Amino acid sequence: SSLTAVNWIDEGMVKRIRGVSFSTRVTAQFENTMIHSSRGIFNRLLPDVHIFTDHKAGAQAGNSPGYGISLVAETTSGCYISADTAVSYARKDETADMEDDEKMDLKPPDAVGVEIASVLLGEIEQGGVVDSTHQGLLFLLCALCPQDVSKIRIGKLSPYGIETLRHIRDFLGVKFAIKPDPSTGTVILKCVGCGFKNLSRKVS
Repeated sequence: SSLTAVNWIDEGMVKRIRGVSFSTRVTAQFENTMIHSSRGIFNRLLPDVHIFTDHKAGAQAGNSPGYGISLVAETTSGCYISADTAVSYARKDETADMEDDEKMDLKPPDAVGVEIASVLLGEIEQGGVVDSTHQGLLFLLCALCPQDVSKIRIGKLSPYGIETLRHIRDFLGVKFAIKPDPSTGTVILKCVGCGFKNLSRKVS
């Protein structure tokens, strides 16, 4: 199997949202609170929302109390848009000079649920076939493709995505043609892959 050039500009419409909440060394109710607050936003927009729980306690939980949630929206064209966050207590050596009330001042789980739901909706609103976190990975895969044209649509270019484009230009010699699409507020990028081959891989 090898990489192939893509023509990936159809974002589609969101048809379902899946996710998982996680917590260690805190009450499992934190997860239920995060799920309830995030579903309170999503269920006004679409019914197919399922968020699972993954609570760890005892030896499995390690030594770090904390909690978080990861969400993924799937579209009708097969795109996946994700967002995640985590809240944890600082290490003891980082809190030596802090007061006791400051050490316990963590973001409440209901606020975490609302915040991550808003972040995911923001990623969906800005458009594109991937979220801003994974722009760099998509650029790199397009640049490593065989010498054929790849065409992709993304939302607003993230700072990380811009730096990745610069690194690809410097190390692989691949330049992307960038064209804004005013009608959707997205950006179309095109490139010709460098035809990179793994010379250390045995050919059967």
